[in-house]
This record gives sequence, C-alpha cells and structure tokens, in this order.
Amino acid sequence: MILETAEKIFMEKGYSGARCMDIADEAGINHAMLHYYFRTKETLFNRIFEEKVSHFLHSFEFTLDDNQTFLENIKNCIEKHFEFLEKQPGLPFFVFREIIQDRTKKDFIYQKIMTKGTPIFQKLNQAIQIEMEKGAIRPISLMDLVINIGSLNVFAFIAAQMLFDITKGMTDECTSFLNSRKQNNIDMIINNLKI
Repeated sequence: MILETAEKIFMEKGYSGARCMDIADEAGINHAMLHYYFRTKETLFNRIFEEKVSHFLHSFEFTLDDNQTFLENIKNCIEKHFEFLEKQPGLPFFVFREIIQDRTKKDFIYQKIMTKGTPIFQKLNQAIQIEMEKGAIRPISLMDLVINIGSLNVFAFIAAQMLFDITKGMTDECTSFLNSRKQNNIDMIINNLKI
C-alpha cells in the first residue's frame, strides 16, 4: 500500500514535490510507520524509480521471430514498446523530469542500460548487420535505430501529456492521437530502413 501510494504521488509531483506526510496520509498510515519501512523519502523514491526504470528498459526488449522478416520484427518491436508506454503513459515524463533534476539518476539509468540492455542490443545489432550484408536494409547503426524507436514513441506520450490531461485517463481524442502516432512511427522507421 505504501509503495502504490508513493508511486502515484512521485509520478504526479516528482521527488522534489512529494512529501512523506502526503504519502503517509494518503496510504492511511502514520509517518512513523512510513519511516520504519523506508527510513527516508530518498530510499522510498529510489525503490520506485529503480522499478520504473527497469520497466522502461524492459519495454525495449527485442525478440526475433524466425518466421518473420527483419522488418516485421522491427514493426513488432515498435508496437510492443508503444503498447508498454500506453499502459504507463506518464512514465516517460516522470523518468525525464527526474534525470533532468538530478545527475545521479542519469548515471543510475546508464548503469541499468548497460547491465540489462547489453544482451538485447547485441542480438539486435547482429540482426541489423546480417540484413545490411544481405543488402536488405539501408545502412544504420544500432544506436540510431534504438534512438529512432525510443524518441518517436516516447515523445508521442510526452506530447500527449502536454496536449491532453492523461493523468485523469485517456479520452477518445487522446487515444485517437496516440493510435495515429503509433502508425506514423512504424511507417517512418520502416520506410527509413527500406532500400
């Protein structure tokens, strides 16, 4: 209950805007109990932040289906990443807000990427190299492809956060906007890869 309440408040207000008293009050506990389990606001926040960053990085997992072409696999990767973000539309804004405000969080994310992301990115890089050698796709680096997918998908949700109040739920207008962005992102990335 404490973690769920803290997550909600940190996602809404960020580290600097959240107060332990608010978390305790909303969780229906006293401040001493919150202190007993987590000691400090920073400890509680770091637990939530680490979990959210892990989920965020997990959304980039790339699985190759041997029954599909490379471009179909990339399309699936884009869709899975986008659909993950649809389930947690405030997550990109939360992560970026926190790394802008605190350099140590940027270092923390980089370490997580290196630990969890290396096997995933190695597999994707091998697939890219094979496709380029066959002449099936335009030359592209792993970094460029990952940044293209991540930046297009993530910015759709940052834009949705600015254009619509997604903290109160998805409206039909917001859902339509996001569906359009998802298809546009797929088309843009796939067309950029095609020869």
